[in-house]
Formats: sequence, C-alpha cells, structure tokens
Amino acid sequence: MSEDPEKRPFYTVIPLLFSQTIGAFNDNAMKAILPVMAAVQFGKSSMDDVNVQVSILLILPFVIFAPLAGWVSDRFPKKKVVSMTLLAQLVGLGLLSFGLANEQLFISLIGFFLLSTQSAFLSPAKKGILKELIGSNRLAMAVGWTEMLAMVGILGGAFVGAMCFDALVVENGGWNASLILAFATMGLALLSWLAFLPTPSTEAPKALPFKLEVVWSHFGDLRDLMKNRKLRGPALGDAWFWSVGGFFYLLLVKLSGEVVEGDVGLGSLYGYWFLLLGLGIMAGSLFVAYLNRGRVELGLTAIGGFLMPVSLTVLYFCNPLTLVFELGCLSLGFSGALFFVPLNGYLQDQAEEDRRGRVLAATNLFTQLTGIAFILLHAFLSGFVGLTAKQELLVMLVPSFLIGSITLRALRGGSTRFEGSMLSK
Repeated sequence: MSEDPEKRPFYTVIPLLFSQTIGAFNDNAMKAILPVMAAVQFGKSSMDDVNVQVSILLILPFVIFAPLAGWVSDRFPKKKVVSMTLLAQLVGLGLLSFGLANEQLFISLIGFFLLSTQSAFLSPAKKGILKELIGSNRLAMAVGWTEMLAMVGILGGAFVGAMCFDALVVENGGWNASLILAFATMGLALLSWLAFLPTPSTEAPKALPFKLEVVWSHFGDLRDLMKNRKLRGPALGDAWFWSVGGFFYLLLVKLSGEVVEGDVGLGSLYGYWFLLLGLGIMAGSLFVAYLNRGRVELGLTAIGGFLMPVSLTVLYFCNPLTLVFELGCLSLGFSGALFFVPLNGYLQDQAEEDRRGRVLAATNLFTQLTGIAFILLHAFLSGFVGLTAKQELLVMLVPSFLIGSITLRALRGGSTRFEGSMLSK
C-alpha cells in the first residue's frame, strides 16, 4: 500500500525543486549564450534573428510533443519520467557542444531543440508529481516554491550565461567561450539527475494504453481544456503570463543592443535585467506561497494582473540605464508572480488524477502556441515595421491594460475566481 502523501514531510519535494531549477538554468543559459555568440561571430545585426530562432526552438517541442508528453506522464510512474528526462539533458547538450566545437551553428541549434524536447517531457511530469508527493493541502505552497525556483533557474541561467560569456569571450573567442559554458552545463545536468534520485516513487494512475491517435491529439486535448469552465480561465491567464514574459525577453535583448556600443557587454546588461526580474519573481512567489498556505487564493491573480501593466508603463517612460528602470524590472517580476503562481496551483489541484498530465500538457500547448504568436509579432514589429524596443513595449501596453482591467473588475466584484466564486480549501 502506498504512503499517504498528506503524511509525507514537505522536504520530500526538495530534490525535485533543485533538479528542475538546474534544468531551467541550463536551458536558459544556452538560450542567452547563443544569440550573443552570434553577435560576436557574425555581427550585432544577426543577434535578433538568432534570438528569435532560439526562442522558437525552445517552444516548438512543447507544441509538437504536448499530447505524447502528457500521455507518458499519465501512463508511467512520474518519478521514472522525471528521472529519464533529467538524464536526457546530456544528449541535447552533447550535440550542442559538438556543433560549437566544429563552429556549426546549425548543429548547435539542433542540439538546443533536443534540449527543449527534454523539457517538454519533463514539464507535465514534474508538475503532476507534486500532488502525488505531498497531497492537496500543501500543494499551493509547493507550487509557489516550484514556480519561484523555476523562474530563478530561467532568469538566473540567462544572467549567469550572459555574464560568463562576456567574461570569457575576449580571451577565448565566441565559439570557445560558448563551448566551455556548454561543458559546464553538462556537469550541472548530471548533478540534477543524481540529486533527484532520493525522491519517493509514486504509483502511476490507470491511464489509457497508447494509441497512435495520441501523437496528433493536440487540438482534442486543447478543446477539452477550453470546454472545462474551471480550468479555461487559469489556462488563458497562464498563457498570457508566459507569452508576455517571452516577448519581454526578446525586447530586453534588443534593447541592450540599442544602448550598448560595440559587441562586448550586451550579455552583461540584459543578463543583469533578467536577474532583477528573477529577484522580483522570487519575492512574489514566496509572498504567494506564504498567503496560500492550505488554500489556492486566486484573488492575488487580479492584483498581479493590474500591477503588471503599471510596471510596463514605468519601464517605457524611463531611461533603461537608470535606477527607475531597474526598479521597474523588479516590480514586473513581483506582479507577474502574483498573477500566475495561483493559477498554476489551481490547475494542478483541479485536474483529474488520471488526466492531470494531459491537462497540464494541453495547458503547455496553448501557452506555447500563444508564445510563438508573440515571437512572430516581435519579428514583424522589429524586422518589417522597424520599431525600436521601446516602441514595441508601447504596443504591449494596450493588451496589458485590457487584461489588468478585466482582472481588477473581477476583484472589485468580489470574485477571486475566473468563473465567479471564492475558492477555498
């Protein structure tokens, strides 16, 4: 008989939290390194194009493999799925390193795609195992820590990757500096797999056996998600947060190229901005985790939805090299955490046991499709219309204030759920 998850100590999830943070760190360190390496090797004009390519490659596996990843998470013990995907990081990083060693960017991009594919299979398993490890009562707090540390990995990886590249590039050149850092991330990948091994095993739910239709059931799963009134609103909010985050990432990289002269120093600047965003998200996630002890409180989402466009407005009107801009980055990270962490906890708690993996994978699919649309919007505004980074930020303010007004109206109406009533446990 399996152990009651409610009786397990909270520290049971620490190996998972550590390992998924390292995984996010590795993905985003390489995501930050490749564009600035391209700027050094091929000229600053190539940086935005490579940045768009890398951003799409990071998202694409979540679209292609979403239903299969969800089915794998539902069908097999989630500890085994997480363990195998953590180990699979070495495959993607190995091919990426081979491309760097041979000065072949195309091969490195294929390796990055494989690294992103590993993340696509890891995502529904790592989210779905939380409730199996510690139950519902502490799930909101666990989600707060999970999302906070994931964002620390994402933004910390971008910061450390970019800063280390700038430190190494003068002496070693672009290709060799990137290769050194790729080898370092391979060591971290092995460490993340070893650290996860003490996690207790959980039983696999009785999911349906594999059918070929699973491979192309993308829009069926997405249709089912959108029909579910309890989950539709949180899924839409989750997609909005990550899409804005991806768009803002592209803007910061572009903005660093506009304010820094020459090819060296770009990574340090946008890496620093990402660090500030990460600190804000860390503070916001911890704040949400503290308030959400024993329940999922979606009222915080309404507050975050209102504060996000306010922060974007501050960033638009101030000089990017001033303290006010830095405070705006912190504020955007904090308000973003208020917005999306409760939504993520609600999704994981309300999804049915034998379909949780597919629900989370469908959510990922919708989020990544929206993310691709925002990346293409950036490519259009930047490449075809010729807008500056600040002008693109101004474009984003319109839908941001619309989302903020909708969530604020829900709060003023006394509702803390997208579908109407207060959620408490």
